[in-house]
Amino acid sequence: MEVPKEMKAWRAHAYGEEGNPADTIGKMTLDTVPVPEPKKGQVLIKVELAAVNPIDWKLFSGGLHGIAPVSFPYVPGFDLSGTVAKLGEGVTGLAVGDEVCVDTGLCETCCTDSPCGPAGAFGEYAVALADTVAKRDGLSSKDLVGLPLAGLTSYQAIFTGAGRDFAGAELGKLSAGQKLLVLGGAAATGAIAIQLAKTVGAYVATTASPNKTSDGMSKIDFMKQLGADEVINYKEADWADVLAGKDYDLIFDCVGTPEDWPKASKVLKKGGTFVSIANFGDVKSTEDHAFKVFLLKSNADDLTKLVALVKAGKLKVPVDSIVPFTDVPAVLTKSMSWASAGKLCVQVSS
Repeated sequence: MEVPKEMKAWRAHAYGEEGNPADTIGKMTLDTVPVPEPKKGQVLIKVELAAVNPIDWKLFSGGLHGIAPVSFPYVPGFDLSGTVAKLGEGVTGLAVGDEVCVDTGLCETCCTDSPCGPAGAFGEYAVALADTVAKRDGLSSKDLVGLPLAGLTSYQAIFTGAGRDFAGAELGKLSAGQKLLVLGGAAATGAIAIQLAKTVGAYVATTASPNKTSDGMSKIDFMKQLGADEVINYKEADWADVLAGKDYDLIFDCVGTPEDWPKASKVLKKGGTFVSIANFGDVKSTEDHAFKVFLLKSNADDLTKLVALVKAGKLKVPVDSIVPFTDVPAVLTKSMSWASAGKLCVQVSS
């Protein structure tokens, strides 16, 4: 595959004024930049589709600088699907022309002195660590582009896989017959977690609103379609009251409302676990219940398992819409409004 010397990429240039991500988005530019060169253990991928995740614009506030300090100018985006264009030294198991998907990784691509980049998913080419890349196994870019980041997050939250909490401990260990509560089932992570839990025979409850999805279905009905056994309309009822005393094994929090952890003791069984991807406050476990927070570990082995579930028809990642590459700022703005039902995707190249 012939690789050009230059490419088009969207770049952010500074944290938003007064921590406002919209300010950063409004000042993004579509620039011509050098195509990055894959180093040892890396691959260069020609990006076909990219998917938007809230972390893309949350980074622009500067509030995560202590965890993931962004080096500007910065090409955002982590989820992509495309074709391997070039191999770095020592890469085995992948070949030029392989159709792949990947979460390029937060710490791997956007931090000072990060091992990959400078390009993220919103560029025509991107570099990824080879051990984070999964082959698509005949599936389309649309089938998989929204899977890596949300899928790995959900998989590791409820099964651990390659993930660990900030103290290095395992996360969820959900198994057949256990009970899982997903807070925020309509989020991409929540929707995937519901499906994953059902593949192992767990009982799943979730929270959702009666708001409509892009195809006119209520989010409550959508959660049931995904396999949720019980859906709580959070606009009408408090999940902690509805499920009080039901002895749930695991709560997966995709929302981050500070009041949710204190209420969890009403629902969790003794020894139960509350895993959050959205509450990074000063929260501690109690004698009876564990509170765990984590950042996913981008990992090819976990991602390959998820791809296999998609191919087997046991897992589907809903797509809200696919927009042209020129509309990256607009789709990031839409993501900030939380108005989508399913993944927002970008057609970077054909």
